Amino acid sequence: MFRQLQNIRGMQVVALAEGRIMGTVQKMYLNPAKKRVTGMVVREAGFGGQESWVEVSDIEQVGENVIFVTRAGVCKAKRPVGRSLKDLMGMQVATKAGKILGSLVDVEIDENWNVVEITLSDKRVVKIDPRQTVFGEDAILLAAGAETLLRSAASQKSGFLARVFGTEAVAETAGAIARAEKMARPAPIKSEMKTKRGKSKKKAKK
Repeated sequence: MFRQLQNIRGMQVVALAEGRIMGTVQKMYLNPAKKRVTGMVVREAGFGGQESWVEVSDIEQVGENVIFVTRAGVCKAKRPVGRSLKDLMGMQVATKAGKILGSLVDVEIDENWNVVEITLSDKRVVKIDPRQTVFGEDAILLAAGAETLLRSAASQKSGFLARVFGTEAVAETAGAIARAEKMARPAPIKSEMKTKRGKSKKKAKK
């Protein structure tokens, strides 16, 4: 796991060959089919700084404060490849057996930039099987029975999106998603039945 990727958004990107500061990380992108990070958007410093695209294959090392790329030439003026990871936040997560697990608020990746875990809005984490996982247009589908792999997220651990967009932004999103999910839940049937019985008794007494 990339344990060292704390607050990666805003980290400097430096070209090793030239010792040149290329800019700071703005966004990360994912290949939905491969469940793998494809690259990052880097913006030059200063007002109106240009943005460039860097493939993950050109990232030499991720340090505590700096991300090193092989050379300045790998920062290219081209369109990002894949889907923005930030766009995945809030997507519904369900199993292929039809069980809804929650909404995505974060992901964890391994040393090869593959997505290996998903963090849900209720602060639970589930390990994914990439062969059985679908990152769709509107929902993320996991293998049937994936709910058995759910566990509580470690309080001190932050996932990949938290490191990219900041823990506060992810926490706010998680809170908003949790509130929305709570409001969307139907009222308990038992409570409705009790209310109706109470009203019937009052009418009978009258």
